[in-house]
Amino acid sequence: MTVLINVMIIVFGVTLASFGEIKFVWLGFFYQAGGIFSEAIRLIMIQILLSGEGQNMDPLVSLYYYAPVCTVMNFLVAAATELSSFEMADVWRAGVFILLINAAVAFMLNVASVFLVGLPGIYT
Repeated sequence: MTVLINVMIIVFGVTLASFGEIKFVWLGFFYQAGGIFSEAIRLIMIQILLSGEGQNMDPLVSLYYYAPVCTVMNFLVAAATELSSFEMADVWRAGVFILLINAAVAFMLNVASVFLVGLPGIYT
């Protein structure tokens, strides 16, 4: 019950901040809500993989299995929405080094996420 109350307070705060925006757009709000919902489902699935009830995997092994699936899904969404406007000049404008550093930080975020979810007693 305590976790539910904490989550409801966070939801209320996000909702209040969203309605206070000058250029609030419902479509963006629903995209954000969908992203949060998808992340919650991903975390639940990782927890099941890492727990004794599921596969009881090591955190890095689980990352080995689900990272390629996430990559393919991201590529499909990007191909459907941004491929028509993509140009190689965009890569050079952003800088290859910056893109590689960004990829490394994203990878380390995923590593930290699976280790955090894999800790016993965190989400129980």
